[in-house]
Amino acid sequence: MIPEISAKHRDAFKSLSAGWMRVGATCVQLLRGDEVLIGCPTSSLCNEPSLLVSSFASGLTLQIYGVTDPRWTPTAESMLDIFANLLTVDADLDNLTAALVETQDRLVALYELTQATRRTLDINSLLDLLIKQSQHLMDVDGGFVVLKEKDGKPLVHQVSERPIHPAHAEAAATLYMRDPSRHIFKDSETVPLELRNVMMVTLPVRDEISAAVGLFNKTGKFTTPDIKLAKAIAGHIGAQLENAMLHKEAVERARLETEMDIARQVQTAILPQSIPQVKGLDVFAESNPAFEVGGDFFDVSTRQDDTLVFALGDVTGKGMPAALLMSMTHTIIKSASRNMPFNHPHQVLNRLNHDMASDFSNVGMFTTVMLGLVDCANCKLHYSNAGQSPIYFIPANGEPALLEAQDIPVGILDAVEYTTQSLSLSVGDVFVAASDGFPESRNPAGEMYGYERMRTFLSASRHLPAREIASALLADVNTFCGTHPQDDDRTIVILKFEKQDEKRIMFNESLIVRATYEDIRQPCERLRANLDQAGISEEVASLCELSLQELLANLVDHAYEGDPNRQITVRMAGSQKQIFLQTEDTGVPANLKMDEVHMPEPEDLAEGGYGMAIIRSLMDEVRYDSTQGKNIWTLVKNLK
Repeated sequence: MIPEISAKHRDAFKSLSAGWMRVGATCVQLLRGDEVLIGCPTSSLCNEPSLLVSSFASGLTLQIYGVTDPRWTPTAESMLDIFANLLTVDADLDNLTAALVETQDRLVALYELTQATRRTLDINSLLDLLIKQSQHLMDVDGGFVVLKEKDGKPLVHQVSERPIHPAHAEAAATLYMRDPSRHIFKDSETVPLELRNVMMVTLPVRDEISAAVGLFNKTGKFTTPDIKLAKAIAGHIGAQLENAMLHKEAVERARLETEMDIARQVQTAILPQSIPQVKGLDVFAESNPAFEVGGDFFDVSTRQDDTLVFALGDVTGKGMPAALLMSMTHTIIKSASRNMPFNHPHQVLNRLNHDMASDFSNVGMFTTVMLGLVDCANCKLHYSNAGQSPIYFIPANGEPALLEAQDIPVGILDAVEYTTQSLSLSVGDVFVAASDGFPESRNPAGEMYGYERMRTFLSASRHLPAREIASALLADVNTFCGTHPQDDDRTIVILKFEKQDEKRIMFNESLIVRATYEDIRQPCERLRANLDQAGISEEVASLCELSLQELLANLVDHAYEGDPNRQITVRMAGSQKQIFLQTEDTGVPANLKMDEVHMPEPEDLAEGGYGMAIIRSLMDEVRYDSTQGKNIWTLVKNLK
């Protein structure tokens, strides 16, 4: 390619022509075809040249007038070669300059693209950047991106003053995806008529998503450098899209976790926060939820005739559906237990099934539930069991029995008449109702804790108070499970029958508070009120309150590191023999050994470094357990 003749070229030709003038030439001309590129002098001549040489390689011809000696022909050929080489070099330099300018433009555009993508995680904005930069660099009418998830509907994103029909974009993407090694499609092929030419490249995103970028109607033809540039832009945007998708999923996951956490708080809040006590009964109940919202529930209440009503159930499934149905079921049972006149527990279950059967049927779910009525005056326990297991009766001097359910779960059939069974009670007898989260807990090898292992453990623990039976059982299950995560809620109600004139439990309640200094005052104040009401001495009450206050402050500062959005569960109970305090959190595990905690010498005290030593010096027993993501502190103060 011969560049445009410049003043530099004319000056060089004039210098070479001057030599010919000195040997008699009247005119020297450089031609391309019939066109005179340079003449010296510039006037045109009509007669034939005396010397004429041509170069097929360059397409140039040199004509010399006035010099007839053929011996000058080699000189004329040398001059033509020199000038042709000069023009060729200049053409190469022009091409190289243009290529460098284009490369620089592309590098600047890629840099600007990199900077722009750092400022956004919006998927549509990233796709806009991809297409707009490609338009700017490759002189095309517009572009589109086709995203298609497996078994999903294609999504078409376009940027163009004259956007094409989405079906045409899908058709072009389909052609390309059939043969990804082929990038350029022309109007002579099976592309929509409105597209003169189309270039397609892959947009690298996740394996489960097929994505392609199309640029259409380029002025001129798409070239190999265009394909390479489009691939580079698509590769960068693809990486940013992956980050944007991960960010979007993280935001969605955080939203869902927040909603589930709120649902878990609501679910926990509707369960009894304190356990009522009646003479002749030692009662304990609690629910240890798994990390996912589940369907376990329990209820314990007293009636005016000095009887106690208790219930435990498990709605099938997990997540929000189970939680919603659990709330409805618990509300009906709670209302009926307190307000509906009944003498037999099956009357409440009949009412529950009548009210809830259609709701359960509509979602294909049901609930197991056991409801009991304790008549302390006549030493009788009446219960109705709609599919709930395990239920154990452990006589004080007999073999433990697993009580099988006599009726089907609630919500399976519309018309069901539930039944009531009765047990005669003796001092020391223990009745345990639990959810299947206990026997079906698994260890890392996949082995279940099992009903027989649970029966054996309860038999060996029957001499303990109800709360300690539950705590020991939970600890044994956690030890058995080891590092295996808790798969299901663990809910339990334990009743131990005592002499009518004994009232072992003075108070028994639990509450959940946020991990802030302001909120942890509530359980401390509640503990003080319970202790004062129970007639505990000022000295012991102050020691217990101070210990709980120190423990909660430690959890705020160290377990949760000041995060006000976390929660602490506080349980407190008092009997004639001891005060029992327990906290549960999901923060950073404590890195200490209780046997090594001692009160330091006054000169060695460091701010914030002796809280646990104070607690250990004030209480008779301090235990710490960390398992399955939960930290449990237990404080005991003996009264006798």
